[in-house]
Amino acid sequence: MRWKILAGAAIALAWLAPAAPAAAAEPAQIGLSQACGLGQPVTYPDLGPLLDRDVDAMTDIEARIAVNQVLAASKGVYNRTAEVAQEALDGKTDLRTFLKSGARSVWYTDVRLRTSQTMAAGGVHVKEAASTALDDGSVGALLGFLNEGQHTARTQDYRDLATTAKETGGPAVVEAATAALNGTFEDLRVFLCSGWQAAHDKDQAAGTPSATPTAAPTLSATPSPGTLPITGPNTMSLLIVGASLITVGAAGIMIARRVRA
Repeated sequence: MRWKILAGAAIALAWLAPAAPAAAAEPAQIGLSQACGLGQPVTYPDLGPLLDRDVDAMTDIEARIAVNQVLAASKGVYNRTAEVAQEALDGKTDLRTFLKSGARSVWYTDVRLRTSQTMAAGGVHVKEAASTALDDGSVGALLGFLNEGQHTARTQDYRDLATTAKETGGPAVVEAATAALNGTFEDLRVFLCSGWQAAHDKDQAAGTPSATPTAAPTLSATPSPGTLPITGPNTMSLLIVGASLITVGAAGIMIARRVRA
């Protein structure tokens, strides 16, 4: 009988005990190595004006100059286009054929590849913007994303992450995140790359892992199966009442057993 009493007490206390507050978000959980490795924005040139020419009217020297211009504009940005342009200059392919058709198709492939690579490495907003550009498929839409759209979308991704840090971090994280949100894109990038971790470590050292105390939730009338009900600010009172009821019940059982004896 005693084990039944103890089991009942354990169950009652478990139902009345408060749930543990959520831990502050760890910077490592966000995965922001991309923010640390982000360099200066790259300009993706529009090769259209270099290719929209009357190639048949060009002299051999003019055709060679035109291919050199495409090569210069492509280096470091459109890798395959630069390779094919160099092959044409080396005599492996015809200069005019490259200018009429080869350059445009290879350039378009490079632009789509750059968009896909940016999409794969980006956050939610970057992925959405890249997907929209890829679905459109035009060179204008793809270049618009690479030169402008991705930067706008990345700023929003970084702001979302900084906001998450502010909402879940300790006092030092809140202060650093607020400054980043009120600053420039570079301020956001630096905060996500190193500032968040530094502020988080400062909060941990001070013993304040959470920025704001967990709000007191309301009691759950019908808890889900397998879960404990959410408790409120009167938890201690409930524990005392519950313990008292258990004690009274146990005493009643003992008295009844003695009477029977």
